[in-house]
Amino acid sequence: MSVSVTAGGFSGNPSGLTRVKIRTRRWAKTTATQQRILDAAAAVFREHGFTAATIGDVVSTSGASIGSIYHHFGGKSELFLAIHEKLSDTIGAQMAAADSPTTFDRQARGYLEAIWEHRDVAVILASDDVPPGYERIRRDSMQAWFHHLLADQDLDISAHDVLLIRVLIAVLTESAAEVMTCTDHTSAAAVMDAAAAHLGRLLA
Repeated sequence: MSVSVTAGGFSGNPSGLTRVKIRTRRWAKTTATQQRILDAAAAVFREHGFTAATIGDVVSTSGASIGSIYHHFGGKSELFLAIHEKLSDTIGAQMAAADSPTTFDRQARGYLEAIWEHRDVAVILASDDVPPGYERIRRDSMQAWFHHLLADQDLDISAHDVLLIRVLIAVLTESAAEVMTCTDHTSAAAVMDAAAAHLGRLLA
């Protein structure tokens, strides 16, 4: 699967950030059955891609009945969006539990660490093979996250700062795409170091 330039397609949902509303079912707690179905769906999408994957593939991989899958999630698109939602929640919780970094480059590094840890799922969400309408969800989610991260920066709507924001987004986006495809943490850490250095210089 090819990786698009959207840094994984999820915001990480930092504390205080208004979530992009998407049509998925929400639960106070993910049950073991729901998690098994999500894990199976992720494996199927990773192997076959969204378009070629079928609910039957998810049934075979998860061991759950087709009725159970539709009861908990709905169809194939809803399963994909549920994976997005679950990973956003996971990364958001992971970043919130970590030491609170005060600079954009440090927050960005925390995000890239989370992308590396969950790269098997992140690469699915960053694929070009996604449900109809997901591109907008992915874009809006990333834009909301960047606005949150940049809230403390002294940036305005001048041509200079608008271009700077686009450059910052591009650096982190490409860094996330690189991290997802690294084969070991040493390689991923080198990408993170380079990204943090570039971001720090851009905002100095």
